[in-house]
Amino acid sequence: MGSFSYRAMNANSGIEEGTISARNESDLELILAQQGLTLIAAEGVGFSGLGSFNEMFKPQLKDKDLLDFTYLLKLVVSSGIPLLQGIETLTKSNSNKNIGYATQRVMNGIDSGLSLSEVMQGAPNLFPPFYVQMVRAGEVSGTLEGSLDFLVNYLTWQADFKKTVKSSLSYPITVLSILGTLMFVIFTFVFPKMLKALTGMGAELPMPTKIMIAISGFLRGYYLPMFIFIALLVIAIKVFKRSPKGKRLIDGVLLKLPLIGMLIIKINMSRYFKIVATLHAAGINADKTFAIGAEVIGNTVISESMASIARVIVTGESISEAMRRTGYIQPLVIDMMSIAEKTGTMETTLIRASDILDKEVPETIKKVFSYVEPLTMVVLGGMVLLLLLSVFLPIYKSVGQVKMR
Repeated sequence: MGSFSYRAMNANSGIEEGTISARNESDLELILAQQGLTLIAAEGVGFSGLGSFNEMFKPQLKDKDLLDFTYLLKLVVSSGIPLLQGIETLTKSNSNKNIGYATQRVMNGIDSGLSLSEVMQGAPNLFPPFYVQMVRAGEVSGTLEGSLDFLVNYLTWQADFKKTVKSSLSYPITVLSILGTLMFVIFTFVFPKMLKALTGMGAELPMPTKIMIAISGFLRGYYLPMFIFIALLVIAIKVFKRSPKGKRLIDGVLLKLPLIGMLIIKINMSRYFKIVATLHAAGINADKTFAIGAEVIGNTVISESMASIARVIVTGESISEAMRRTGYIQPLVIDMMSIAEKTGTMETTLIRASDILDKEVPETIKKVFSYVEPLTMVVLGGMVLLLLLSVFLPIYKSVGQVKMR
């Protein structure tokens, strides 16, 4: 038995949060259903018993693992062989430990009489909520192969998107890492040896040299406590970010950063419309589609704002107006949604909006990092200039005093 912190939707499409004790997430979903609530997301916050403790250390599916698993599952479904038999074959033939664990768990659940989505619902460490809902929609409508095809396309897009971001970040991170290491070595080990020669010249030390002496002295005397402090600070931030208030505070600060905030909004909006378009095309109810889409968003502040769209659907209020009030969706997309509501072309419009945002994200990334590269060079040039001035100015003054004599 353990405690779960949950987010659920009531009959009026309102979002409710709370904590309930349950054996597992499937049991939690059943308890909430008896209360007229539909589970959106759940997280274990307190467990008792060895089994629950071990659950924390069970394998998880990385993005690539989940994509590979989905592709293999799609092959099984499209082949026409019994699902249990096909998954059993995957369990025996797959060499990836994480995928092997997932197929084994799915096989055991199906063998015990559960549906595929019910098994996945009970393994949130393996299958995210939107994934489970897509599979469930496919089971209900008899189009499981189509749902898996949607998931393969979405997960492929997500993997390609992360590669684009990482490749854009690689250059500035590499340059700054090398620069930081080089400066640390110079300040800590090289400059102190040069300092004896500079002070022995007898001339008054200029300000750049005094700055270098202060930095070098601080690093030499406190570099170990400084590393410990930085390590503890990183750990404290990670722990603080795990709490709802901490994560919301950090997410709010990130949104206010120049350029970075704009990039975060574009990335999350692209992800939001991608999953909403996919879920809507799979035949899932509009209110649940928009609620799950909000849960996929990584930024808490944006997620809370986008969750309001799901709440207004059952009241008959305009979706486009609800989107306008969030302040995160561009006017063009809102106008497209307004026309779609009148013409009944919601599915096509959502896909088109997703495509528009997909194209905007790479352009925004290029724009942001077009500022990062010259800024990196300015920082590098400034550090080199400070180093040169701190070394050559004392020499220049000493030579000038010799000439005067």
